[in-house]
Amino acid sequence: MTFTAQIDDLTTALRHTRSRLLAPLDLRQQQLPRDPEIFVEDTLYYVMDEWGQDLREKGHVLEEDLGWNDSRNHYPRYVLRMAGGSLVQLHFTGEYPASLYLTISKGFRHGQQFSDARQVQIDLPITTDANVILLSLLNALKDTTV
Repeated sequence: MTFTAQIDDLTTALRHTRSRLLAPLDLRQQQLPRDPEIFVEDTLYYVMDEWGQDLREKGHVLEEDLGWNDSRNHYPRYVLRMAGGSLVQLHFTGEYPASLYLTISKGFRHGQQFSDARQVQIDLPITTDANVILLSLLNALKDTTV
């Protein structure tokens, strides 16, 4: 093989690499865990712990509702106690690995009650990248009007 032919092969391979890298990203190609509990443990709890830490600095308390147990929905539920005393419920729902939603609603004294008159539902990407989830939460909340 001549040097020119080698350069041509390298160029052809580089064109394929470039076209593959320029192709639209398929989020399903990410290495998502097969077990939803691993996704919740590794990603969602991390995101909520980081958010909870920032909320604590503002005087609010974000805690997981440990009484919540749904065998079909592996996602957690949280109660946010605002500094003024009001309650807000944060409830993750969806079918892993197809969908993830966060519903934020006004809370009542009884832990199983919520107000659908005052709620926001956010569609979140399912990814193991916590920064993507945080950015999606931030953008969705920024664009929300209640």
